[in-house]
Amino acid sequence: MDYVLIVLALSFLSLSQILQKLAANNASKQQSNLHFLRRIAASKETWWAVISIIVGTLFWLAVLYRMEVSKAFPFLSLGTVLVLLASRYYLRETISPTRWTGVVIIIIGIALLSRS
Repeated sequence: MDYVLIVLALSFLSLSQILQKLAANNASKQQSNLHFLRRIAASKETWWAVISIIVGTLFWLAVLYRMEVSKAFPFLSLGTVLVLLASRYYLRETISPTRWTGVVIIIIGIALLSRS
């Protein structure tokens, strides 16, 4: 059950990052900072991102209630992996070989930490 909560927390927290990027992309077409901020505030992506952060945080608090923080915290690094994958396959961003190498290192590190 602990790992299900971690997956849910990471999924919602990572989703919020993608939604924030979408909101920023949609709003950047405006010229002035005031228009940019207004467009961001009115964006449905921004509001879904806020909801995702809140839900992800609630799941994360449930994780921290059930697990030692020293064991749970390293799993947050998997958020980097999820955001990178979503950036590549959903946002169609180019990911350099160095970033892919970093993802592999993160996954190896999490695998080692989860065994302890």
